Amino acid sequence: MATNSKVKIRLQGHEKFPLRDGWLSKGLINVEKNPKVFQGKEGPDIFGIGNNMVKSLRYWLKAFNLIEESPVKGATLTSLGEIVFQYDPYIEDEFTVWILHSQIAKNLYEATTWYMFFNRCDVEDLNKENIEKILLREIKKYTMDQTFSENSVKSDLDVILNMYGKKRGVVDPEDNSVSPFTNLKLLKINEGTYTKVQPDMNSINEWVVLYELATMLGAEDSISIEQFVNDECGLSKIYQLSSVSSNDLLDSLDALGYIRVDRTAGLDMIYKSREFTCEEALLEYYKNQR
Repeated sequence: MATNSKVKIRLQGHEKFPLRDGWLSKGLINVEKNPKVFQGKEGPDIFGIGNNMVKSLRYWLKAFNLIEESPVKGATLTSLGEIVFQYDPYIEDEFTVWILHSQIAKNLYEATTWYMFFNRCDVEDLNKENIEKILLREIKKYTMDQTFSENSVKSDLDVILNMYGKKRGVVDPEDNSVSPFTNLKLLKINEGTYTKVQPDMNSINEWVVLYELATMLGAEDSISIEQFVNDECGLSKIYQLSSVSSNDLLDSLDALGYIRVDRTAGLDMIYKSREFTCEEALLEYYKNQR
């Protein structure tokens, strides 16, 4: 971890362990049973993994905004954690994986390298060394040239490439060292070079976009399409969606009556047609749209 008096960043909180399939489910289930699960010495026995892996799991749960902690209460599920625990505790629905991807890709303070990779790093036919250079440059700009561990950034990148790029092998398709985020197909690997790609549009739906709208709009009633799609944390950054694909999903929400998309006179604006929150967007999907 690297911290700074002026800006908050976190590097290598994962103890060099990429997220593994099933870890988040184990975390949700056991935190719900025992909020003090990370405070004693029983973690390795409870989770069935080594002590450093328990530290890694604890980090992942926080990086994905599934738990929050206090010295008195221990670990408790966030509102997102509670919803996921209730409706998809084993994280089998790709919608859930997209929402969790959004959490870490926008988590500047707990997953700084993830934020920079998805928001400030254009990756097209780049090798790992070139990606490292971009990430180091962007983090230096963000920290105003204050000291941080460059090796930790490199370790984070190794985990990102493993987390989004490693595929299940033919020999062992049940290999749990492969994270569920490879299924999003956001990263194409070709002979040692990496390219960010738009995901299969059959894997992403308008409810993901409704959730993002609720996040970005907050208490506001409108936002420009340009800002929603192309700003940091917008659809083109986090989900790698093209303008055409983004507009198609917005039109679907318009047809469902959640928003009104106005492209007349060059306005290109999105207006709320009714109120909705992040939690309501999640519950609408899990209860009615699965």
